[in-house]
Amino acid sequence: MKNKIVDSHCHLDFDDYNNDLDSVIHNARLNDVEYLLSISVNLEKFKAIHDITKKYKNIWCTTGIHPNNVPMNISDDKFDCIIKQLKENISKSKVVGLGETGLDYFRESDNKSNQIKFFEGHLEISSATNNPVIVHTRNAELDTISILNNFLKKKDVKGLIHCFTSTKEMAEAALDIGFYISLSGVITFKNANDLVDIVKYIPSDKLLVETDSPYLSPVPFRGKRNEPSNTKFTLEKLAEIKNTSVEEMAKITTDNFFSLFNGI
Repeated sequence: MKNKIVDSHCHLDFDDYNNDLDSVIHNARLNDVEYLLSISVNLEKFKAIHDITKKYKNIWCTTGIHPNNVPMNISDDKFDCIIKQLKENISKSKVVGLGETGLDYFRESDNKSNQIKFFEGHLEISSATNNPVIVHTRNAELDTISILNNFLKKKDVKGLIHCFTSTKEMAEAALDIGFYISLSGVITFKNANDLVDIVKYIPSDKLLVETDSPYLSPVPFRGKRNEPSNTKFTLEKLAEIKNTSVEEMAKITTDNFFSLFNGI
């Protein structure tokens, strides 16, 4: 394959890779996955994830707090300190995005107000620094759309909906505000017919591919540890859905990535 692939969302700092990270990254390159964006989910491990980017030229990272990691009880002073730390992190070399952030009512439905507060905090920094925001949304589509639309009435922000498995209405809302949509190995699953139909609707120039590794291994490795090399299986399925070649879809999604993350 002439065109290199981007895994736009992986978690290389997770314990799953403690023993073989070098091999995982080498295997990615052997499978034409040349560029990796390792996504932060908390502040505690930011140094670890940032250190990975210093070691490997082809890897960048983000800084953010996953909605499931948003504390239940937090003072205004503590919240301000967290926002300050995120601002400091985003200014560092090879840190190119805010997130992942967003809303997850599947696991944390009793912490909605704090999730919203943190989501809006990430959006503020994203807008102020012109760095994309990586949005996680699960069982929270209406609030996610409302928050993004209300924010964009006041300020500009760019970003993506990661690991898209939602409704056509959510896709339309994301596209209406100029967001990209990132697809994972879920599109290779046998029960993903509804998602595949939605993907047919999404313009190719708004699509990215990801693994969300170590989670969500695509067919034929479903149930096993995922890794960036498996991005190619999602890409192959996406090319099939869009009735184009794998090489062309690799070029499109890679160009889309560097268009969104234009600070790289």
